[in-house]
Amino acid sequence: MVSVLELPFLCIIGTLVAAFCMPVLARWKRNFCAPLATIVTGAVFITTIIIAYHVMHGEPIRYAVSGWAPPWGIEIVVESLSSMMLMLLSGISFLILIFSFPAIKHEMEHKVIGWYYTAFLLTLAGMMGLVISNDIFNFYVFIEVTGLGACSLVAAKGTRQATEAALKYLLLATIGSGFILFGIGFLYMITGHLNLTFIAQELALVKDSYPFLIWTSLSFFTVGFGVKAALFPLHLWLPDAHSSAASPSSAVLSSLVVKVYIIAFLKILLIAFGLEIFHETFIRHLILVLSIIAMLAGSFFAFVQIELKRRLAYSTVAQVGYIFLGIGLGTPWGLAAGMLHIVVHAFMKTCLFLTAGAFYYQTGIKKVNQFAGMGYKMPITMGAFTIAAFSMVGIPLFGGFISKYGLALGSLEADLPLIILVIIISGLLNATYYFPIIGQAYFSQDGEEHSHGHSSHAEDNRNNAHAEHETPGKFQIDQVPLSMLVPIVILALGIIYLGISPGIVLDFINKTVVALL
Repeated sequence: MVSVLELPFLCIIGTLVAAFCMPVLARWKRNFCAPLATIVTGAVFITTIIIAYHVMHGEPIRYAVSGWAPPWGIEIVVESLSSMMLMLLSGISFLILIFSFPAIKHEMEHKVIGWYYTAFLLTLAGMMGLVISNDIFNFYVFIEVTGLGACSLVAAKGTRQATEAALKYLLLATIGSGFILFGIGFLYMITGHLNLTFIAQELALVKDSYPFLIWTSLSFFTVGFGVKAALFPLHLWLPDAHSSAASPSSAVLSSLVVKVYIIAFLKILLIAFGLEIFHETFIRHLILVLSIIAMLAGSFFAFVQIELKRRLAYSTVAQVGYIFLGIGLGTPWGLAAGMLHIVVHAFMKTCLFLTAGAFYYQTGIKKVNQFAGMGYKMPITMGAFTIAAFSMVGIPLFGGFISKYGLALGSLEADLPLIILVIIISGLLNATYYFPIIGQAYFSQDGEEHSHGHSSHAEDNRNNAHAEHETPGKFQIDQVPLSMLVPIVILALGIIYLGISPGIVLDFINKTVVALL
């Protein structure tokens, strides 16, 4: 009988085994890869629900791998934040995989499908390992697994643009990993430990003896995780990588991958170093300044983009700024709102990238000035896009409003009321690049034919030909497969739910904030 303490470890091992089975399965029955990956991820999602229920109604899970107790052995710790992230990672990945059934065949060559799902499952395993590991050496291992998987997801599309973006991503991610490794080295030099709990105990005793080394280590972690999480101006890899990848890959990269690095940074910051050291080293002020610049600059860059996925990619830069703003505020409300925005943004950005994939699947359009009449051609998909866009702007009754409201309360709590003005301005900037798309879709009926570009797939050509005979302004049902529509609708409903009743998510977050502070 498997103990609940072993379930987090089994989630990672099961995902890794499935990942390594994919290339073999692709040589035999390539069409079985997508269903198997989806079944495995669905089983992991169900398991994470069991884990979360146990954690919220009992004690955190602490599991020593192979029976080696810390600080010598590898320790897995699943508390409220980790259990919430496990559900988010596996649940969103499950929806993306369902969407990918027809989308991947449409956007990339058939021969790479097995390797694509290998990269997807490796990325998922790396992300889950990152949020449950309690020692910084294994942080580094899972950072590399996640990074290599993510680069492979970008390169899998096979185009020249995707290959260049993957190479840029790999080079900059390697630099970020180097900074993190130096940070780990300095921290080990000070404390003699790799386990976060033992590091915290030792730092409390020796922090006055090594002020410069502590500041240096924290600085290296900030830069390293800043590159990984695309904190402005360390974001240079993100727009190309996220916009060049296939739509399911863009969704997982933007909504999940950059977030797990923020969670890892948050755990090192608050568990190992603690808020007192965070405030004393003035890293908090640096993060605060960079997050404010990110919120504004990311929105400005997004506004001038003509390609839809590139606009969404730059929007992620601004949204990462919101999350780091919560960390930089360093108050209970600020931290809670930053964590909530991680969850809300995962729903919003996954929904936006999947709808972008659905638009391309049916009509072939990629540019934001080609949406005339789209509200009538694809009412379900456009409706979901509208819900996600309203949430990104921060309109009440949508999830984005709750997290931005929490950041405003955190600003007051930190005695920085002017930051509320920045949050409002950033929200207005979000409106300037989302509302014109929505306005075109529902209030414009341009009958001109759009150039859809060339596709190597017969299915793509059939869809484009079908789209050219549609009449803008005539209401009809979306012509995309049900497996693409269902995840989009679920995500849109999730955004509304988080905007109306975020209580369950806030329970996880409040328990985390109380434990950390």
